[in-house]
Amino acid sequence: MEYFIKEYIKKLTVDDIKKFANKKNISISDSDALILYTYAKNHYEDALNGNDEQLIRELKEKLSPNVFKEAYKLYLEYKIKYLS
Repeated sequence: MEYFIKEYIKKLTVDDIKKFANKKNISISDSDALILYTYAKNHYEDALNGNDEQLIRELKEKLSPNVFKEAYKLYLEYKIKYLS
């Protein structure tokens, strides 16, 4: 599973982040999309390995409150699926 995630992350774009947010009915600014993109590209392995506490704190400070709330809910949902 980790291999597929790695390959997906390699191809990920900021536009993908925006499209996904739109699909989930989340209003996202360009700056929030760029932050999520940067963190996904640079820190996905930490998140997969359970080293996510610092990342979550940083994102909470950087993202708009609503985007953080919705992104965090989605993160937890997909994390549960990944661990299952």
